[in-house]
Amino acid sequence: MIVTVPSHPWFGDRDLALEFPNDWEVKVFKMKGHESQAIGKNEILNALRNPIGSKPLAEIAKGKDSAVIIFDDLTRPTKVGGIAEVVIEELKIEDITFVCANGAHGTFNREDFSKKLGERIVESYPVFNHNPYENLQFLGETSFGTPVEVNAEVMSYPMKIAIGCILPHVQYGYGGGAKIMLPGVAGMRSIIHNHGILAGWGYAMKFREIHPSCQMAYGKVNEENIQRRDAEEFAKIAGLDFMVNVLVNIRRESTHVFAGDFVQAHRKGVEVAREHYSTPIEFDFDVVVANAYSKANEATLACWTAMCLKEGGTFVLMSNSRWGQVTHFLHGRWGMRRRGGTLYLPPPEILQRAGKVIFISEFHEKQPSFEVLGDKAVKVKSWDEALEEIGKNKKRAAVFPDATIQKPF
Repeated sequence: MIVTVPSHPWFGDRDLALEFPNDWEVKVFKMKGHESQAIGKNEILNALRNPIGSKPLAEIAKGKDSAVIIFDDLTRPTKVGGIAEVVIEELKIEDITFVCANGAHGTFNREDFSKKLGERIVESYPVFNHNPYENLQFLGETSFGTPVEVNAEVMSYPMKIAIGCILPHVQYGYGGGAKIMLPGVAGMRSIIHNHGILAGWGYAMKFREIHPSCQMAYGKVNEENIQRRDAEEFAKIAGLDFMVNVLVNIRRESTHVFAGDFVQAHRKGVEVAREHYSTPIEFDFDVVVANAYSKANEATLACWTAMCLKEGGTFVLMSNSRWGQVTHFLHGRWGMRRRGGTLYLPPPEILQRAGKVIFISEFHEKQPSFEVLGDKAVKVKSWDEALEEIGKNKKRAAVFPDATIQKPF
């Protein structure tokens, strides 16, 4: 049996064929929106002109002489360029600046921006990284006590628009919406308070439990999630005017678009996302193959699929990210002897149930800045090498085509 999975996001996007022995029982678990049809310019334009909970984009732009467009970074699958071109047409404003909502992630370069936005935009408009340590404006605090420190460049524009995607998220329940502001263009003090002091992630986990509304948040909670509520207050104080969020299929193509108010449009998007990304699962497999594609540079997000593995089974993680694993100022590792970020996160505990972990990648790193599997994994570069490590005697195997965006309910 041959199973084809997508690979190499942002760097060629080619398929990989995984050939399994004929006597194996192999099940492929696809999300419901796996092959949903891609939208085009007309659908995007209609969303901008008939938004959810907001005036049309062009009407909001009247009388404005400049605007900033905040967009998500290469850790997210959104193909922003096509959406941004339609937004620019509707704005009819010449003075437009783009700011990458990289939050606590590392910085990006021209090639990264051109992949995300397209050559025309990079050549025609200024595009900047967000710096979570400098160039910040303090606007007060949320009711949760989070300092509202926002990118000062963003705050200098009379119109603020954001473009991103809605995906299952381990901390917020779902990404998208106000999350593009916090952590997207927030200061590090704001991010630490939201992620650690408020929710209890990272180093705080040594001393207390994660906040109840954030536990097992992946694709579950949203409105009641304390991080989400805090981020929405943050975005309101910062004055985010308009949001465009999309859902994606297995090819990272935009399949649905939700535009308008950053809370109301996001809620409508989540209603569809719950079904779109849902994936029926089974348990007690000898082998689980988790492909990290849409978020290949955050491959740990694919490790939830180890729940389908029988105790002592073999977990196979695939992550062909030419970019490597994301540099994360907050959660990442910054050396071998000193752990790293303020809210350092170790490899996922769920992998402890595996008897063997195999990491397939053409682009291995001795120690990535964002922890993936630690020292436990056997590192190989091809599926054939992985099969040799697994052994070819009869087995029951599960394959997840893009475990970084699928969710198990």
